[in-house]
Order: sequence, then C-alpha cells, then structure tokens
Amino acid sequence: MSQPHFPHAPHSGPATPPIPPAPSAFGAPPAFEGQQYPAAPQGEYQPTPYGSGPYDGGPGKSFMTTWILSLLLGTFGADRFYLGKTGSAIAKLLTAGGLGIWSIVDLVMTLMGNTRDREGRPLEGYPENRKKAWIITGVVWLASIITGILLAITSMAMLGAALANRQDPVAPELPSVTQAAPAPSGGSTPGSGSDGGANSFVATVSEGNTVRISVLDSIYTTEIPGMTYLQPKNGGFLAVKVSWETLTGSSFSSPSNFQVFDAEGKEGELVYLDDGMGALPTDEVGAGDAREGILAFDVKKGPVQVVVNDDYGDKTATFTLTQQ
Repeated sequence: MSQPHFPHAPHSGPATPPIPPAPSAFGAPPAFEGQQYPAAPQGEYQPTPYGSGPYDGGPGKSFMTTWILSLLLGTFGADRFYLGKTGSAIAKLLTAGGLGIWSIVDLVMTLMGNTRDREGRPLEGYPENRKKAWIITGVVWLASIITGILLAITSMAMLGAALANRQDPVAPELPSVTQAAPAPSGGSTPGSGSDGGANSFVATVSEGNTVRISVLDSIYTTEIPGMTYLQPKNGGFLAVKVSWETLTGSSFSSPSNFQVFDAEGKEGELVYLDDGMGALPTDEVGAGDAREGILAFDVKKGPVQVVVNDDYGDKTATFTLTQQ
C-alpha cells in the first residue's frame, strides 16, 4: 500500500532564525536555548545588614558592651579582653592604656565602627546605637574636662589659702626696754650690781672663767607667738631676755644653762623655741664677746627662782625673778 504523500511547504529564500527567549527576572541566571532556569521571586534579594554576614562561629561581639568597656575601663584593656584579643589586652593593661593614647584611639575606632573581634567579625548593634554612644561619650568627656578644671582651681585656692595663713616664726613680744626689767634679788648672786647695773651679776662657769649675765626684759604670757600650738601645763609661759657676756677665758651660752622653780619649788619646763624666734644661741663665747637671746619656761605665775649652771651642770648662781 502506498504511503500518503504530503507536499512540503513552499518557501523562498533562506530559513528564518529562531526567536531568542525573553530575558529572565533580576537575580536569575540567563536562559539559553535548550535550558530552563526558574526566575527568582520579586523582592527576595536583600543587602546583608552590618554585622550579620556569614562568619564562622556565629555573630560578632556586642557593640554596646565593647563601647562601655572602652569608655570606662579602656585603660586596663577590658575592651580588648572582651573581644578575645588577649595579647594586646595585656600590653594595654601594662602600659596603662598606652599612657591614655591607646585607650582614646580604641574608643574612637569603636565609635566609628572599625573595631572587630578576634575572628574579624563586626560588632553587633552598631548602626542603631552609634548615635547614642557618640552623644554619651561627648557628655562624659566634657564632664571630665570640667571636673579637672574645678579640681585644679580648688587645689590652687587651697594652696593659696595655706600660704596666706602661714605665719613666719617671730620672737615673743616682750615689753619695751624702756620699761624696767625685774631686778634679781636675794639668793647667792655673786657680783650683783657690779659693772653691769642692778639687773646684772657675775658668775663663775668653769675653771675660773667668768661671765656677766644680765636680765634685759621679761614677760609672762599664756601663749608664745609663732608657737600657738603649744599649750602651757602650768598656766602660762615665762619669757626672759638675757645677755651672756664672757669676761675671762671662754664659756658656752645655752638655754640649758638655766633652770626656774616656782614658789612651791616645782621646776618649770624649758621650752625650746623654733628657729628664727630669737632664742639664746648655744655657742662658744670668747672673752669680751656676748650673746643675747630669749629663754622660755612653762611655769606657774609668781616669783620664780632662777638657777644658773656651769659647763658641767653644777649650780653656780641663783636669783629671784619677780613677775609683774
């Protein structure tokens, strides 16, 4: 049986090329003839947010925690310990934050979002918290500057007040020399009244050496100017200005050469005056030379017996001083 015959479609000229497929949607790979690729749904592509990329080990460290540690404890390397950077954290701790410079640099880098943890991961929560962190950091810095200025002003004011209140040591204010000083009386006063007036006497101090001791002035007071911190135990202080003049040989002038006893026989305590207060110097005095100075005793007010000792501490003269 013969097959049906279908005539070929007539055509003239070359064959028409095939029509290329329509371009795929954004995000899908291009389709070629003979291949089929599903188009990505509209809106599926989203840019990767800060700090949420596909890093090994999960998300990064907290920006807020790192910032707070850097702001408050950056000098001790607390922020770097938190980020897992132990080596640099120890170095930062031992150098006190690089003398403060390293701490400031780390804090600024954290605020600018350039800090990473040990794995290189960005800090979580930076975009939404950076503005707040900048504001708080600025307030803290400003408060620190103001506090430092106030402390400096306060310290300078206190120092100025201390210098203003400082009192230079001064000699006790004795009565004017125009007022008659109490004259020595009674006792065994050798040479009293000879070659030195009624207020002078001559005493032998050692090996035949002689001195003339003169009472120039005296006063009884409840406090010694320049030594107001010193409180009397017997009601007040007796201050006596004396002259120590060597007549023959040599001698040593010293406050310790004198003792005083009140009317009841109780010895008064010798007060060693501060430097610059005119105390009788402890010094070797040659023949014809003299020393002047002040003696001070914590003793009961009233007549006192003054004992003069020689270079060996033995009594060489006594006299009675009546306080007016």
